[in-house]
Amino acid sequence: MENISEWYMRLGNWVFKLFFLNILWVLFTLMGIVILGIFPATTALFAVTRKLIMQDEDTPISSLFWSTYKKEFARSNLLAAVISLIGAILVVDIYILMQLEPSILNQTIQVFLLLVFMVYLITTIYVFPIFVHFDLSIFECIKYAFVLVIGRPLYTMLLIICLIIISLMLRSIPGLIPVFGVSLFALVFMKIISLSLPNINTPIKLGNSY
Repeated sequence: MENISEWYMRLGNWVFKLFFLNILWVLFTLMGIVILGIFPATTALFAVTRKLIMQDEDTPISSLFWSTYKKEFARSNLLAAVISLIGAILVVDIYILMQLEPSILNQTIQVFLLLVFMVYLITTIYVFPIFVHFDLSIFECIKYAFVLVIGRPLYTMLLIICLIIISLMLRSIPGLIPVFGVSLFALVFMKIISLSLPNINTPIKLGNSY
């Protein structure tokens, strides 16, 4: 009975943390007038979930969230701008090809670009966990995320499956979205991606700073 009680206490503790993180993410996103706040808030969210998963479940959530938000405000938005630019170029290329006369060559290129775009979307999921885990430049972070998407196919498939399952769950129970709609994704993504990270001697960025 004692083990069951401890399990319930820990589960309840995690539910509260996810709820609190979700609230923080919304508040800090709004604080940056959404467009400038969403990416620093997302970076802070992943920084906190990373520390909760890998180091300390009792980490001070609000102080770590706030300090990461301030420290990475500019770089997070720069990272988002680069990612958005790449995505916009791919979308424009696909749109232009779809306007051309249909041919085997055009259709082949369209299929290829659609596959590239799918890889790009998954890469964007990897980018922020890697951004908070390693001391890398913006372009190194994107490149490393792309390499992991291709080089760790099993973890990538697991990530996609979890994405689908959580999306279906939140669609079935919309009331859960304001409770932990964003933080649950961050927790699951950070856990899976942390397992896929190889053992290399790259310095960890946010682990020892707070």
